[in-house]
Amino acid sequence: MKSTLTLFIVFFNTLIALAQNDPVISGDIMLCPESNGNASITNDETYDSYQWYFKYWFLQGDFEEIEGATDASFTYDWFTYDQALLKVVVTKNGETYESNQIQIDSYAFASLIIQNDSSENVEIDPTNGHFLICDGDYIQNTVQLPYTIVQWFKDGEIIEGATETSYTITEPGIYSVEASPESCPNLIETGLAIAVEEKSNCESSEVESPVIAGDIMLCPQSNGTASVTNNETYDSYQWYFKYWFLEDDFEAIEGATGASFTYDWFTYDQALLKVVVTKNGETYESNEIQIDSYAFASLLVVHNLSDGVEVDQTNGHFLICEDDYIESTVQMPYTIVQWFKDGEIIEGANETTYVFTEPGVYTVEASPEICPNFVETTPPMIVEEKEDCNLGVDEVLLKSIGLSQNPVINNLKLVNVDQIELTRLAVYDLSGKQVKLKSSGDLRELTITDLASGLYILRIQVGNSIKNIKFVKE
Repeated sequence: MKSTLTLFIVFFNTLIALAQNDPVISGDIMLCPESNGNASITNDETYDSYQWYFKYWFLQGDFEEIEGATDASFTYDWFTYDQALLKVVVTKNGETYESNQIQIDSYAFASLIIQNDSSENVEIDPTNGHFLICDGDYIQNTVQLPYTIVQWFKDGEIIEGATETSYTITEPGIYSVEASPESCPNLIETGLAIAVEEKSNCESSEVESPVIAGDIMLCPQSNGTASVTNNETYDSYQWYFKYWFLEDDFEAIEGATGASFTYDWFTYDQALLKVVVTKNGETYESNEIQIDSYAFASLLVVHNLSDGVEVDQTNGHFLICEDDYIESTVQMPYTIVQWFKDGEIIEGANETTYVFTEPGVYTVEASPEICPNFVETTPPMIVEEKEDCNLGVDEVLLKSIGLSQNPVINNLKLVNVDQIELTRLAVYDLSGKQVKLKSSGDLRELTITDLASGLYILRIQVGNSIKNIKFVKE
């Protein structure tokens, strides 16, 4: 019996030692087109050898060795490893250990699209597709999402300050735009050239109608500004708005009587804006622009737990021992990240994934790339040390043993779900006197018919470990 228990303890301790040496990896799991990512071992263990493996998650095949990937870190390209699972197998002191797996994904963007909105008199030359304009005409061009990092050009030269997604053309030239998504600023797409010529039959006009442009995509809790972009100066200005989905007329905005108007995201989301001006007793009306705003899902963190981690069902706290880990990942679109422990910044913890390995109160602040000033914070993630981390093997096993009922009438019966081999059972009264003993036979129950009613202590022994349970004899 003792030999069997000793072999079990050796096997159990071997499993614990193996688990303690398993490598933990993390890395870049969302890649931009034409870019590389890097995965590395995050725990402090140094191994004798490393071999990285991959497979595509949607195929049934086995993992394949990656030729030459024999270091503690591995750099991979977006094209080859998109939709791949990565892991590393290591050796140390003649033993082999395998890491967790991470899945690589990549962004996929639609082609760069530019929407054109022109004033009434603009024409298009059917022979070549060029726009034809006169003084006072305009062509409002808007780069469509997800391209938000923008630079407009005229005749091959940068237009200074023209970095909004919307740009209004009011004079002849060859116009183009370069744009990138916020999440992949190095992926630069170029739009088709927009050729604008002066119409041959333009009539002279002393006063131009106002042309407005402005911030049409707003971040939560932010403001935007629209302004008159042509060079005309007017005698008076009055800005108007209406919501595009209602049939109501435009309403004058109180106090909005300048050449520009600043508006907040909450009030003017889904609004159409225009300005009505006067000059020399005549009234002129501008084009309309539509205001929109970004809407983000709540900040979500997904946890990947090592096998030993438990969750306290009474309060939701994570319970860990040494060598346990909690791999937490902030979900899209939140990519600007700062992790905190006990209210203090964790230096260098700016990736979307962070691995907790010790107790503390953890939080994370995160923002989307396109709205870096919109900061969301998670509720505290509380990590505590498990109470039974330092228990021996027998003590751990004893925790699962209990009484099937309490009080007891005649037969004291044990609940032994794991079928643990017991050494002996003993019953003591409150004076400390042993009144019952059983060390052989069926140790799952003990007859106590001859005991007087009262309070007793059952002592259960497994090897050198003991568990005491108070019970009432009726």
